[in-house]
This record gives sequence, structure tokens and C-alpha cells, in this order.
Amino acid sequence: MADRPAPDPKLLELSELLVGTWRVDGPDISGHAEYASHDGGRLLVAFVDFQVGGSRMRLIQHIAHDADSDTLIARCLDTMGDDATYTWALEDKTIRVSLGDQASDTYFQATLNTDNSQYTGTWHYPDGAAADETIVYTRVGGDG
Repeated sequence: MADRPAPDPKLLELSELLVGTWRVDGPDISGHAEYASHDGGRLLVAFVDFQVGGSRMRLIQHIAHDADSDTLIARCLDTMGDDATYTWALEDKTIRVSLGDQASDTYFQATLNTDNSQYTGTWHYPDGAAADETIVYTRVGGDG
């Protein structure tokens, strides 16, 4: 078996912050997200179960380091029939999840609180506007 590369430090840092269970609350969204590290830290998996606008949505997201772009790429599938690719970035206390690549003008940006037990953010869209709803993720269990 060929030698495998060491886990990416950016993915390890993101995993350290997120592994566990989070309650998700917003004006038109409620539910939970669970993050788990797999494959020796080379993969972060998110299992999400939301009520969005009265409809239940479940999704799974596999987040891994992409060596070609040196970014954290996520593949996402949901029960509404959508699939998407996102790029995750963590800088200091800011998490950014961009639709497509890092330069996308459609993205979710959130800020972690001082003890990393909560992150709060909004979606931003191509017209430069931010959604007027704030989404709050609050840790309710797990490592981190």
C-alpha cells in the first residue's frame, strides 16, 4: 500500500473546531448538524438535519483537502435532490463556506465566539446583499 499523505493542517484545524453536535437556529431554519472526523483526519463529514421553510432537509457533506487548489473542498448531497460543491475556509475566528470556489460571490460567513461554542453568520449573494436572517450554530455535544 502506498504511503498516504499526512492530514492537511487546515482540515485538522477546522475539524478540531467543529467535531461534535451543533443546534442550528434562524428565522426560517432549525435543526442540528453533526461533524465527525474520518480517515485519520483526512476527511471531515457533516450530517445535517434541518427544517427549512417548513420542509425537512437532510444532507451529507464530505470535506477534504484538495491538493491541486490547496483548499478545503466539500461535496454535498441533500434529500431535496440538490448536489453542490463548496469551498471551506477558516481564518482566525471566521468561517467562510463558498458555493463553488473560494472567489464565489455566494457564500455563508460566520464568526466563532471566544470559546468556540457558537458561530453566527449570514448568507451573502451575488448582488452584494447579505440575507437579513442570522443563523446561529450552538455546540450541544461532542469534542471541541
